[in-house]
Amino acid sequence: MNLALKDIHHGLCRFVLTCFGLGLLMTVVLSMIGIYNGLVADALAVVRAPAVDVWVVESDTRGPFAEASNIPLTIRDAVARMPGVAETGAINFQNVEAAHAGASLRLYVIGYEPRHPGGPQRIAEGRAIGTSHFELVADRRTGLLPGDTIRLGRNHFTVAGWSKGR
Repeated sequence: MNLALKDIHHGLCRFVLTCFGLGLLMTVVLSMIGIYNGLVADALAVVRAPAVDVWVVESDTRGPFAEASNIPLTIRDAVARMPGVAETGAINFQNVEAAHAGASLRLYVIGYEPRHPGGPQRIAEGRAIGTSHFELVADRRTGLLPGDTIRLGRNHFTVAGWSKGR
């Protein structure tokens, strides 16, 4: 122990720089782990939100999240008639940037058919979508409140309620 203390006393500057470098290294490693876990959590939240067992996509596409997939209604009806299939529904995903309350919101919009799989599992506040157009259910993290109106594209949508995540 005495030898280590003498070495620190003799090379104090080197010791401090080494401690600083190791601290910086640990900071970078922990930051990378946090960023990675956040990306994985966000990606899985989108996949798990509709609570479906099977995704049916157009052949030769990269799936529902990476590339558009157009499935004709006749195919969806055929899948609905297959043994073991309880329900089917269409879902559309879109990244959108919209202005609200003087700020720019980046939203991941999930379009779904009311009363079909793909929508939010639980409504925490407010109500579910009641009409086929111009209403939405928002996640709490968006900062949108039930009753707020937001413009998406050319249309204005009213926030009907908040979804409650898993």
